[in-house]
Amino acid sequence: MLGPEWKNESLSHATMRPQDLIPRFLDFLREHAPEKYDSFPVIPSDEDHPWWDSEEAQYLLEDLFDALEEIAPEGCYFGAHPGDGSDYGFWEEDGEER
Repeated sequence: MLGPEWKNESLSHATMRPQDLIPRFLDFLREHAPEKYDSFPVIPSDEDHPWWDSEEAQYLLEDLFDALEEIAPEGCYFGAHPGDGSDYGFWEEDGEER
């Protein structure tokens, strides 16, 4: 679990493209949760590779969201900011169902 310094911290902003999100989330896991990072596959380095538009890429993105949720700081969830759908990070729970 991440420490409280990650509460309300963004990991990615102003993009919803898998070729931006997946590498950023993988880099974060490599640094902060290497045991989770090791379970993910190698991804294409070419941003124009057709893989980025595949179901496999979408499933990987979902798995990354789950992995980041698992390490979220206490009282936080990982996902889109409530006021900005392209701002992904660790946001404090507000007590409502997500």
